Amino acid sequence: MSENTAAYGTPPARRPVQSWQEAEHNAAAWMRHWGYRDALARPGGSDGGVDVRARRALGQVKYQGAAVGRPELQRLFGARGRAFDKDLLFFTGSSYTATALAYADENGIALFVYGLDGSMAPVNAPARRIAAAPAPSRPPGPAPAVSPAPAPPRDLPPGTGRAVLGLVLAAVALLIPGGGDVDPRPSRALMTLLMLVVPAVLVVSGVREKSRRRYWPTGLGLFLLDLPVAWLTNARLWRGGIADDLVPAAFTVLAAAAGTLLLRWNRRGTAGRPGAAGRPEPGQL
Repeated sequence: MSENTAAYGTPPARRPVQSWQEAEHNAAAWMRHWGYRDALARPGGSDGGVDVRARRALGQVKYQGAAVGRPELQRLFGARGRAFDKDLLFFTGSSYTATALAYADENGIALFVYGLDGSMAPVNAPARRIAAAPAPSRPPGPAPAVSPAPAPPRDLPPGTGRAVLGLVLAAVALLIPGGGDVDPRPSRALMTLLMLVVPAVLVVSGVREKSRRRYWPTGLGLFLLDLPVAWLTNARLWRGGIADDLVPAAFTVLAAAAGTLLLRWNRRGTAGRPGAAGRPEPGQL
């Protein structure tokens, strides 16, 4: 059976997998069967974390006895870059570690295990969704010309929400020290610089973020920690008596405590459980 048989809707012919080259060609044949019609394996080149390429998907194939760990999946995820419309598929003849399974579920990577006879079995939910919808059956012969399907809408890059929050806070940090109700102490420049620390952290981390793990508690916590900086450096709030100072003091303590608790809670909730947070909606912090 030819390499393109899978494009007509029938499962690929069983082929013995006795080398890493055969494993890659076998994975490409299955990807064509699942609808990635232009999937091709190019053994021998510099793959950069990708062994099979298609317009809508990238595949990585491992021919090894050891279980696949999280670092191998991270390499495939990083190879996609910002092309979030491409599906990620990983193939191995062995198994996956618990951390690899959790990372794959968190980032939507489809995991498969192939047999030495060329068979293919899905391991997680993304893989089962792909395997459950093969290309429709067609009679033998040249594949008919198909109009390219419209590209699916792209998700916003991970970390977009926190980068936007950082830019908003940066604008606030530049405007507040110049307001008429503010008397910066010890200086206007120092107050502005202190208020720009949190926005800078948010913007930089948002641009560099690749995972879609939960972040909104950390973003809100940093926002609440930024507010006391403005209050503490505004001498006008502290010129009254003890009774007048109770209100700004109470707001300062409450905001700092709430921000600290949110940061600690989010760190405890995600530590050691890569997939526990789930995948937020596009653009979520």
